[in-house]
Amino acid sequence: MKRKSLIAMFSVVVLALAVSVAPVFGQSEGTIGGVVFEDLNGNGLREEGENGLRDIEVKLASSGWNTTVSTAENGSFGVRLNPATWQVTVLAPTGFKVTTSETQNAFIGQAGDAVTNLEFGLQRTVSATGEVLPASGGPVSTGVLIGGLVALIAVGAGLVVAGQRRGRQSA
Repeated sequence: MKRKSLIAMFSVVVLALAVSVAPVFGQSEGTIGGVVFEDLNGNGLREEGENGLRDIEVKLASSGWNTTVSTAENGSFGVRLNPATWQVTVLAPTGFKVTTSETQNAFIGQAGDAVTNLEFGLQRTVSATGEVLPASGGPVSTGVLIGGLVALIAVGAGLVVAGQRRGRQSA
């Protein structure tokens, strides 16, 4: 009797596993992926020397459903999703601006489809040392900043002197 009970229990466990695993095999998923890179020259194209950025959030949304993934060490991201048209959006962190299209569409038509060539470029708007970057992408030199401040002070002093002279002539 113990043997029949053991066989019956084993059969129930196998059946339960088969039923619970079957939907996993039945899902029709495809893959969406790409890379987020540092666009050093801001031209929106990934070129030699423009490496991937890690820990950048990428949002994928379709028909009211969405998920967010973070990029890996090399800037890559990838996720398996059900068939649909997906809007893939890079979420630029503070200190960066998007140089490519911020949102790109990816279509998964059936199981096994893959769209893995999405590329998002980000350019730093603040350097690692906290300097504000000009449109050229390079840091503003200390000489330029000091020169601008001296010129501003000189113009201000000139206006004060001109105002004082005008005030004396009126009196």
